[in-house]
Amino acid sequence: MANTGRISGKDLFITFGGTEVHGDFTSVSVADADDQIDVTAGADTHHYWLSLARRDGTSDFEMFYDGATETVWDAIAPGTAGTLIMAPKGTASGMPKWTWTRALVKNRNVAMPFNDGMKVTGVWQFSSLIGETTY
Repeated sequence: MANTGRISGKDLFITFGGTEVHGDFTSVSVADADDQIDVTAGADTHHYWLSLARRDGTSDFEMFYDGATETVWDAIAPGTAGTLIMAPKGTASGMPKWTWTRALVKNRNVAMPFNDGMKVTGVWQFSSLIGETTY
C-alpha cells in the first residue's frame, strides 16, 4: 500500500532574505553533511573516520526565469547572504517550516535555450544549522 504521507513539490514555498522566490521552481534539493577526518593508521585494514561535529549543507535550485521582474534575480545574486526559509508543504498552520538563519548564494546561472523556457539554477551554501519548526 502506498504511503499517504508522500508529497510533491507543488506546494513548496521559499523566501530568501525576505523575498519570495518560490513561484516558478522546477526543482529544489537540500544536502546536509558532516565534516569527517580519516584517522586510519598503517596497520588498519579499513578506513577509520571521525566526525568533527561540524555540519555543512547546500541547496541546489532550478526555476524558470521571470522576465516580468528582476526582484528574484537580484535577490539571488552571488555573494548575497540572508535567511532562507523553505516550507515543503506550504504555509498552512501545522505545516513544516525549515529555516537557515544564514545562507549564502554560492552561484547562479541562466540558460537561454532556443526552443524552451529560460531557467535559472544556483546553489545556496548554508552557514547555520537547519531550524525545523512548523507554521
